[in-house]
Amino acid sequence: MSMSVQNLSTVALRALQRNKMRTALTCLGIFIGVFAVILLAGISNSLKVAVREKIQSFGTNALTMMSVKKPFTENDLKDIRRFIPDVQYITPMNSWEFPVKYKNKNISRQIFGVSNEYFYMGNWELESGSYFSQEEIISYDRVAIIGHSIKMKLFEYEDPIGKVILINRIPFRVVGCLKEKGMALSGRDFDDFIVGPYSTLALKLFGTKSFFIINIATFYETQVDGVKKDLLDMLQRKYSLSNEQLQDYKISSSKEVIQKTEEISNYLALASVAIAFISLIVGGIGIMNIMLASVSERTHEIGIRMAIGAKTRDILLQFLIEALIISAFGGMSGISLGLLGYIFYTFLSRQPFIFSLTTIVVSFMFSAFVGVGFGFYPAYKASRLNPIDALRHE
Repeated sequence: MSMSVQNLSTVALRALQRNKMRTALTCLGIFIGVFAVILLAGISNSLKVAVREKIQSFGTNALTMMSVKKPFTENDLKDIRRFIPDVQYITPMNSWEFPVKYKNKNISRQIFGVSNEYFYMGNWELESGSYFSQEEIISYDRVAIIGHSIKMKLFEYEDPIGKVILINRIPFRVVGCLKEKGMALSGRDFDDFIVGPYSTLALKLFGTKSFFIINIATFYETQVDGVKKDLLDMLQRKYSLSNEQLQDYKISSSKEVIQKTEEISNYLALASVAIAFISLIVGGIGIMNIMLASVSERTHEIGIRMAIGAKTRDILLQFLIEALIISAFGGMSGISLGLLGYIFYTFLSRQPFIFSLTTIVVSFMFSAFVGVGFGFYPAYKASRLNPIDALRHE
């Protein structure tokens, strides 16, 4: 009489529980492979979405210029305007996280110091109030423009224009509120930020009149490479820099960021496939070895089960179920810890967490396939045992 799959599963679990340590070690190869796939695939997805958001914010005609050692000054901005006509918008940028308070409400946010051209680059429109006036920028006025989400968090339905908020305990008057842009693909809120004039924030919050980042937008995407070269040439002439000293200035374009991210994502994908393939093959061999050893150790037991009516199919299914349980346990452990590792990575890097059900399902199915594939030969060998010879085996 054939046994049900439920009864066979119970028998298989009991057999595996007799030697827990050996079962756990057999799962290790499967676990490492699935863990690597989940973690590296998640990191790759986060990088892609983070770059996509940046492009969504500033467009494909954007450049970011950073100075590693010597900060930029107001004169650098004027010279870029004067000598590089293909520059459409330009804004310096300083940023840091500070506590923000309004009445009894306290939050902590990244505060950005920019010029009005920051809003043009990102296609930001005002919901109410105004952009920064030239007088406010020149006079280092303590004014701020807020995103829609900040408005709702601090003011709810109160009109924020003219109200005073404390940024790092320094009073700033709200002069503008931006129209709502909504959420990014990653769940990041585009409207959850506060900006002030770069001159004011540099002096009042950062204690300097200089800045280390300049964001630039050209008129057309085709002008990006030319403007990048012109910027480096201008810096080299202006400060009499050697080629080695010029390396202290880094200029990246949106196009370059996309290309580098795609390269990194491809490398991560190849690495995850290679690690997964090697680990799963090792895990599969481990499953085959443990199952062959199990068949040898339980030959007498198999003979008894056959003698009392177990069919060949029952023996085959029992050992296949054992192999499937081992691979499934390794796969689920790898998925769980892979997701935890990925969450930890996104927390440290402040990148978006992208949940990919497809990656999880494919990883689990592949680990199960490896278990069944490598477990088939031991199961087949067990099912073909001669009952009389098996009973005589000690």
